[in-house]
Amino acid sequence: MNIPKPEGLLSVVLPTELASSSSSRQLIINQDQQDEEASDCPLLTPSPPTIRTDDALESGAIFVSLEGNPVESIPPPTLENINREDGLEFMSILNSSSKVLNDEPSSRDPMVESTTSGSSSDTNGPVCAQLLTQLNTAYQHLAPDAQALFYNQENGGKPPLVGIQLVVPKPPKDYRFMKWNWPFIRKTCFWSLMSVLAGCTALVIGVIATMPKKCDPPVQWWQGSVFYEIFPASFQDSSKGGDGIGDIRGITMRLDYLKMLGVRGIRLNSIFPAVHYPEHYSNIDNLTDLNKELGTLEDFATFVREVHRRNMSLILDLPLHPFVKTLYDENATAEKSNKTDRSSRERRDATDGTVLQETPATPPTSLEAIREALSSIPPPVDEPRQQALASNDISAENPVTSAIKIWLQRGVDGFYLKGLEHYVHEESFPSSLGHWKSLLGPDRILICHVDALNAAKSVAARNSILVRMDLVDVTLRIANGTKEIKRQVENVTKGLLFEKPGYPWVHWSIGGLDFKRVASIITVKNATIAASLLGMMLPGTPSIFYGDEIGILDCECEDHQDIPHVHNLAPMYWETNDSTDHKFSSMGVTSWLPEATKPLETSLIGSIAEMASLRSQTTPIYVKAVLKENQVLANCDIRYAGDEIIVIERWYPRRNSYVFLANLGNRTQTKDLSFLYYGGQVVVGPSYRLNQDVYFKELIVPPGEAFVIKLDK
Repeated sequence: MNIPKPEGLLSVVLPTELASSSSSRQLIINQDQQDEEASDCPLLTPSPPTIRTDDALESGAIFVSLEGNPVESIPPPTLENINREDGLEFMSILNSSSKVLNDEPSSRDPMVESTTSGSSSDTNGPVCAQLLTQLNTAYQHLAPDAQALFYNQENGGKPPLVGIQLVVPKPPKDYRFMKWNWPFIRKTCFWSLMSVLAGCTALVIGVIATMPKKCDPPVQWWQGSVFYEIFPASFQDSSKGGDGIGDIRGITMRLDYLKMLGVRGIRLNSIFPAVHYPEHYSNIDNLTDLNKELGTLEDFATFVREVHRRNMSLILDLPLHPFVKTLYDENATAEKSNKTDRSSRERRDATDGTVLQETPATPPTSLEAIREALSSIPPPVDEPRQQALASNDISAENPVTSAIKIWLQRGVDGFYLKGLEHYVHEESFPSSLGHWKSLLGPDRILICHVDALNAAKSVAARNSILVRMDLVDVTLRIANGTKEIKRQVENVTKGLLFEKPGYPWVHWSIGGLDFKRVASIITVKNATIAASLLGMMLPGTPSIFYGDEIGILDCECEDHQDIPHVHNLAPMYWETNDSTDHKFSSMGVTSWLPEATKPLETSLIGSIAEMASLRSQTTPIYVKAVLKENQVLANCDIRYAGDEIIVIERWYPRRNSYVFLANLGNRTQTKDLSFLYYGGQVVVGPSYRLNQDVYFKELIVPPGEAFVIKLDK
C-alpha cells in the first residue's frame, strides 16, 4: 500500500513480513521504540558497527543483491540478537541501495549512506556525526519508495515488501525569531549595558566625592578652640609719641602673632572708662564707652574688622560687680509703683464719689441713660501710669542690657559676665539671663565663672545658667602639686557640667587678671609653657593669659607697692626681629609698669602653636566628652599624678589615644610607666623629641618639660 505523504511530515515504512513470528513482533516493537527515540533526538540514533560490517551483511541481510538472486531467509531474531541491535541492522539493510530514492536524495539520508557497503562504512564517518551536521535535512528511517526496489527484481523473488507508514511532524525550517532585527537588538543591548555601567560609575564617584573627609562630631566655634585673654593696657603701645599704655591699635598690630599662635577667640578685659586707668581699671564709669587711653571707637571698629577677617572672634568682659548694684533699679521701680498706686487710688475714689453723687439725682427708671452716660466718658489716662507700665520691662532699666545691645552693634561676638554670682539670688535673674541670651542669638556666646553656678541655690537660677550660658570658666590652680591638679580636674569632669550633652563647656583658665603669674607661683620657673599645655589637654575650651605662652613673671616694682593687684599685669615681652627694636613701647618711652624681662629659656618654645594645631585637628583632644548609651563620659583620665609627674590621657572610640606627660618638679625624673602604656610617638614637645618613638619602660623627663605622645593602637 502506498499512502501519499504530506509536505510537513516524515514517513517511516515498517516491514510487516516478519510479523508472523513472535520474535519478529518483538523485533518490530523494539525497533519502533528505538526509531521513536531516534526521531526525537538525533544523538540517540544508533550507528552501525564499523568493524563487523561483513558479518552483519552475512547474518542480517534479507536480499543479497538486486540482480535476481533469491533472498535467503534468516532465522527469526531472538532476544539475544535483539540486544546486538539486529533490529537496527535489519532496518539499515532494508534501506540500503545503490539507487537514488524517489523521496529524498541518498546523499541527504544518513541511514542509507551508512550501510551501502563495507567500503562505504569505512570511508564515511559515524551516523551520529552525520546527523549533527545535517540537522536541517529530512530525517527518514524507511523511505516509502523502497518498495520500488522489489518490483524490479528479475528473478521475481518474493512478493514486494509492504510497509506501514508512520507519519511524524517535521520541524519548521524558519523560526519566528530568525526574522528579528538582530543587529539592532545587539546594538541596543550593548549601549544599554554601557549606559547602566556609566551611571553606576558616576553614582559611585559622586558618593565618594560628597562623603565627608572626617567623621568627627560637629562643634561650635567656641567649643574646643583656644582663647587668649588680653589686658589691653599691657599688650602693645602703638602710639609713636608713646604714652607707655597699650591700646587697641597695638592689639591690631599683633593679630598676626595671635593667628600664628592658633588663637580662635580674643578676650579683652577692662576697656571701659575708669578713673586713674590703668592702675585702677576696676573703677569704671559706664559699660558703653571705650577708655580714651585705649583709643577711639574708630580704632575699635578697625580692630573688630581685622579680627573677623582673620577668622577670629572677639569676647568682651563686662565687670558687673560692683558697678551694677542690682539687675533692676529697686528704688525707681518702687517710687513709680507708689505713684501709680496713688494715682489709681485717687482715680478710683473720684469715680466712686461721682457715682455716689449722681446716683440719688438720677431717676430709677433712667438706667439706660445712666449706662450710656458712663460709657461715653473716656477712662482717665495719666502720664505717671504710662511711665509705670514702661517700668515693668526689667530690661529697659538694666544697664547690662544696654551695654550688650551697644557692643553687639559694634561687632562683639560674646561677653564674659564677671561677678555674676552676686546676682543669682535675685528673682529677676532667670528672666534677665534669658533676655540677654535672646539678644545674642545662637552664634554669640555668654561666659560666667563657675562660682555663679555654685552660688545658685534655687533650681530656676541654676537651670538658667546651665541653659543660657555657653562656657563656664574654671580657674585651675597648679601651685599645690599634681595631686591637687588631679582633684580639681576630676571634680569638674565628674560634676554637674558633664551630666548632659547640652550643658555649657568648661572654659579652663590657668592664669588670669585676678591672679599672680603662673611663672611666679610654681617652683620651676620655666614650667609655665608646660602648665599652659596641660590646660590645652583638658576637655573643653582652654584660655591663655597673655605672656604665659612665653613665661613672663610678675613685675617687682617699688612704685606700685600700694597696688599689688597690678603686679601680674606686666607689659608683654616682645622679641626684636628687625632693626627697629620695636618692643612694647617705642624707644625712650617709659611704660606704665616696668617691662617684663626676658623669660627663662625652655625647650618648649613654639609648643603652644603646635598644640593648638593638634587640638584643632584631633578629635580625642578637642571634644568635650563621648556620648555612650545616653550618657556623657568625659574622655579624659588622669592616669598618674605623683612625684610631680602628671599623665593625662585623652581617648575617643576607634581613634588613637593621646597622652600628656609633664614634669612640674625641680629635678629630672626617670620613670617606668610600662604598667600604663607601651610606647608611642611624640607629636608635641621639645624639638629633640618631635616625631621620635618613646617607650614607657624608661622615661627620662627633665624639670619643666612636657610633651604629647600619640599612642600606638
